[in-house]
Amino acid sequence: MASSPPANPVAVVGAGWAGLTAALALARAGQPVHLIEAGRIPGGRARSLELDHTPLDNGQHILVGACQQTLEQIRAVGIDPDSAFHAVPFGLRLFDPDRRPASPAFALEPRSPRLPALATALYRSLPGHATGIRLRALFGAAALLHRPLRHDLPVLDWLQRRHQPEALIERLWDPLCLAVMNTPTRLASARIFQNVLRRALNHGPEAARLLIPARPLGEVFPDAAIRELRARGARVDLGRRITMIQRDATRPDAPYRLHDRQGDTSNARALILATTPTATASLLPADARWGATHQGLKAMGARSICTVYLRYPRRLTDRPPLQGLLGQHGQWLIPRHVAGAPHWLAVVISAADDLEPLTADARWRTVARSLARTFPELGEPAAGHCVCERRATVDARVDLDRHRPPPRTPWPDCYLSGDYLTHALPSTLEAAIQSGLESAHLFLEDHP
Repeated sequence: MASSPPANPVAVVGAGWAGLTAALALARAGQPVHLIEAGRIPGGRARSLELDHTPLDNGQHILVGACQQTLEQIRAVGIDPDSAFHAVPFGLRLFDPDRRPASPAFALEPRSPRLPALATALYRSLPGHATGIRLRALFGAAALLHRPLRHDLPVLDWLQRRHQPEALIERLWDPLCLAVMNTPTRLASARIFQNVLRRALNHGPEAARLLIPARPLGEVFPDAAIRELRARGARVDLGRRITMIQRDATRPDAPYRLHDRQGDTSNARALILATTPTATASLLPADARWGATHQGLKAMGARSICTVYLRYPRRLTDRPPLQGLLGQHGQWLIPRHVAGAPHWLAVVISAADDLEPLTADARWRTVARSLARTFPELGEPAAGHCVCERRATVDARVDLDRHRPPPRTPWPDCYLSGDYLTHALPSTLEAAIQSGLESAHLFLEDHP
């Protein structure tokens, strides 16, 4: 008896962390998968690259221990998170370039992220303030973590209503909100910010640990995911950009036809679009049935993140794993020696769109000058680079959750996937992983 022809695959467009997760979930469930990625390197906005013959990343990412789904997916592809990340206890030390010598302008280093230890650290962080002000700030911080919000509002308004002094907002909450949300406190969603804080700080020291990648991001998940997909028989096309999708309802076995910019086509029985909101919108029909989807995609907005990499003549293995920067062109300093690049420092510039526009060369030189003022012992870098992701995250404004599009679309067996879809989270790897799992599970539910 002749064998039946192989079934048409589920096409997953986009090999970021959401797309990779969706493709893996389907392949592990025995579904034929075709993964298509426009770039030549998998990982999307969290991928590896090479600068000056050194493996680095397109952006410096830091996870927290509460990112359980992300850590589980990393384990599932055979990578041990304990070796893939350098874990440090929750704590923040922020430096001002005008302080001499370079001592922290603000330090929050509780013995445990749980209250009352966290509250005690906050109380001690306000020297010079009257006892009443410090106590109101302390109880307000407790309310931030433990009192649910009925209505969303800007983070800045929320903090002020919870009696957080301007000094604490400027030197703790502003940089922390930028790091978490990539959106300034005057605009950012307090509901989303509170959810992230509660997930990280209300569940003990393990959940609050800061996890700094100890190897290039490609090695942490994307490369291993691609290897497993190929081992399971999935077709993987890297460096192939899909420019148009057609649907033919008369072909139930392969209703989707994908066209790339070289003129080649592929057929699929189902489709998961794991691309950015802008790229997704460009591939979907513009007729009335899709109006709500397009409105949701447009409402996601976009914010950039730039990472400046500086290479110094000497090894910088004596640097702490994370330092905050106040009043500088960038908010966080991470030495790359933990990831095997001991001559390199990374400086993260969140909400880069809000800063003066600079060329890549001018940006890294500006950052280098600020660092030399704050940490004179560094000296001058031998080289620098600036890597900017123009659509790194959604614009995590007030009531963002209300505008997110659903993962199911007007087309049968066509699903959306991406960090922008996950409610109560900003654009993070955890949000991407959760969305990738959801889109795959929706297909499997529809095809038991």
